[in-house]
Amino acid sequence: MTEPTHLTEHRISDAEAAPYGVALTDDAAVWATLIRGQAVVRRDVDGTLDTISLGEGSEPSLLAAATEDSVWVTDAARNRIVRIGPEGIRAEIPVPSVGGRPFGIAAADSGEVWFTEMTTDLIGKVDILGKVTEFTAGVDHGNPSMIACSGESVWFTLNGANAIGYIRGGNSAVVVTDLPTSKAGPVGITVATDAAAWFTEIAAGQIGRLDRDGVLTEFPLPDRSSKPHAIAAAPSGGCWFTMWGSSQIGFIASDGTIAVTNLPTPESEPHGIAVAADGTVWAALETGFLAELRP
Repeated sequence: MTEPTHLTEHRISDAEAAPYGVALTDDAAVWATLIRGQAVVRRDVDGTLDTISLGEGSEPSLLAAATEDSVWVTDAARNRIVRIGPEGIRAEIPVPSVGGRPFGIAAADSGEVWFTEMTTDLIGKVDILGKVTEFTAGVDHGNPSMIACSGESVWFTLNGANAIGYIRGGNSAVVVTDLPTSKAGPVGITVATDAAAWFTEIAAGQIGRLDRDGVLTEFPLPDRSSKPHAIAAAPSGGCWFTMWGSSQIGFIASDGTIAVTNLPTPESEPHGIAVAADGTVWAALETGFLAELRP
């Protein structure tokens, strides 16, 4: 068990708004979705908060950095991808498939944006002109959840199928890798500095690693009921992840060594997580806070 010397919680909303996803932009701003508050919050480097409404009936879920000062957001309820800057909404892109409920999102170095459609078993791609292309997720009833990009490779969790999906180059067939642990419930996913995909198994209480050769390894957490959710690669290696069932932030090194940090507020329910270039970790807490963990 580790306790950092620099852990701060910053209030960004009331608990009813439910901060959920988090992303960082190059202007040092921290962005968080309010999944029940129908809005996105931007926290400036000096702590100034701006709340940007996505409108009635919206459900902003997850986000990814778009440009130096803007983010892409999935709006599951209104079936669209939204680009937001400090001044507000810059673009709205409808998802072609009705009822797709976009959820996970990741930006590629090429400027393309990839997202998952939870209820239609599709993976979407938005090109730099705003055109949307959809691909099968590889299995029926797969419930594609979160997604990550690295170069031309795209990885995503298939929560309903207990598997990891992989696409290379955007036009290739999906490769599906089943998990060894049954009903593990994969959710969060990231690509680390070792070029492997690391993911959370929320129902099994494990972190998984899938390398480029298809070798899959699972690492049990100290508390198997901790419900690991989102995961983000650290710039110096390893990954940080949230455990919303135990109100903790975890770190897993490249060799599988795990360290756990308790959040100061009980039942804070951490969800989204992101890591800055300097190693600072940010996590969205459903109780209305951002947690900042400095190295």
